[in-house]
Amino acid sequence: MLTKSKKKISVILFDLGFTLINFEGDFQQAMRESYFALADSLIASGVQINRRVFAEKFYEVISQYYRNRAVDLIERPVEENLLKTLHFFSVDHLEESVLREAVKAMYLYTEAWWKLETDTHETLVALHNMGYRMALISNASNTPDLNRLIDNHNLRQYFELVVISAEEGIRKPDPRIFSKTLKKIGAKPECTIMVGDTLPADVLGAQNSGIKSVWITRRANRPENNDVLESIQPDYTIPDLSSLISLVDQINSED
Repeated sequence: MLTKSKKKISVILFDLGFTLINFEGDFQQAMRESYFALADSLIASGVQINRRVFAEKFYEVISQYYRNRAVDLIERPVEENLLKTLHFFSVDHLEESVLREAVKAMYLYTEAWWKLETDTHETLVALHNMGYRMALISNASNTPDLNRLIDNHNLRQYFELVVISAEEGIRKPDPRIFSKTLKKIGAKPECTIMVGDTLPADVLGAQNSGIKSVWITRRANRPENNDVLESIQPDYTIPDLSSLISLVDQINSED
C-alpha cells in the first residue's frame, strides 16, 4: 500500500441518503403521511386546523419550495414553509416550541424508514484504517433530522466534519458548499473524491468544484438521475459502497 503522504486521494467526501443509508419504503407516500404527523402535533398543541386540509396545503407549499430550490440551490428552514402554510389558516402567531415539536414529529415519522446499508460500517472502518480522511456533505431541510439520522446509525465517529445544507443555506451542487467543506478540513480538491448517488447534486457538484466524482448506482434508478444520464458523466462508477475500497486503491496506484 502507498504511504499516506504519497496518496493521490487522501480525502473522501460522502453523501448520506441512498449512499450510506437507504429509505426502505415508498418515499413519496411516507412523506405525505409525515404531513399528517405534522398536523397531529399542531392539533395536539391547540392549533385549530383541519387535519386533512392542512396536510394537503402543506404538501402544496413544500412541493413548490422543492421546485424552487432545485433551481436556486438555496436551502431554507422547513419552518418557513410551515409558517407559510399556517398563514392560509389564519394562524400567524405560534410559539417556537410548538413549531419545533411539530417539525420534529414530521421528521421522526420518516426517520424510522431509513435503514443502514449492510456494507456501510465495514467500508468506513476499512477506509479509516487505510488512513483516509472523511467528511459528510448532505442536502437536508432540517439539521436536527439529519443529525438524528447520523447518530441513529452510529456514523458520526467516521467523519472529521458533517456539513448540512440546512445550516449552510445552500445545497449541492452549489460549488460553495464543497469549497467550504474543503476549507474547513484543510483539503485540496485534487486530493479529494466525492461519493454519492445523485448525478445532479453529488457528481456535478463535485466536478464543478474540481473534485473527482464517484457515482454509486445501487439506489440511483430515480428520475433525477435518469433525466441527466447523457449530460452528467461521473469520473468513476461503482455498484455498491464496498467497491469503493478497491477503487481508491486503484486510483492511488495509477501512474
